[in-house]
Amino acid sequence: MQVGSLIAAGYDCEIFEAGPGRVVRRSRDGRSLEREAAVMRHARRHGFPAPEVFDADGPDILMEHVAGPSLLEETARAPGRAAEHGELLAGLLRRLSTVRSPGWLQAAAGRPGNRLLHLDLHPGNVLLTGDGPRVVDWANAARGAPGADVACTWLILATATVTQPSLEEGRAGLLAAFLDGVDPAAARPHLRAEARRRRAERDLTAEEQAEIDRFLAREAGEASL
Repeated sequence: MQVGSLIAAGYDCEIFEAGPGRVVRRSRDGRSLEREAAVMRHARRHGFPAPEVFDADGPDILMEHVAGPSLLEETARAPGRAAEHGELLAGLLRRLSTVRSPGWLQAAAGRPGNRLLHLDLHPGNVLLTGDGPRVVDWANAARGAPGADVACTWLILATATVTQPSLEEGRAGLLAAFLDGVDPAAARPHLRAEARRRRAERDLTAEEQAEIDRFLAREAGEASL
């Protein structure tokens, strides 16, 4: 696909202009994004706010240009609204838990179930538009139990490294509101599996590894009370 200027770059993809209201999401390593595009189309058909996909060809997805700040940026800008943002995250996961996975989507290891999982639904992957939120970056999508998706978001919110003081200020309120809006008991059995997956997929620092260990020990203690 022909592309224009580079708009943004992430961990494994780049976003390019592609005409009015459209962008191309392109994988850095040339891997096909056609499965990801099909997942986004499936989610959108079932009423979940994924970006609209116009075409997909190998490493490229032609999709709508989602204009707006991320939930992460908004939390940094206005930490006093962190509880509202946590409620929004919880609501998105509740909505996603009602969407059945397509039969062709691979199952998440150790998380039996038939629901569509995003498995990376954190504030940086929620963009706020005039028409409501859009959830982006479906590279980890799988089939499984909704509790696994909650566990993934919970783990990220509780342990991700934060460098901005305003984000650290809002973290506790965001996490508390998020947990009030989901079922932590259903998510807790999936926390260790999500921690293993996060460690395998990311080059975590020693401090991040230690923070995950502390979090898992703390939650194991809570579960035993």
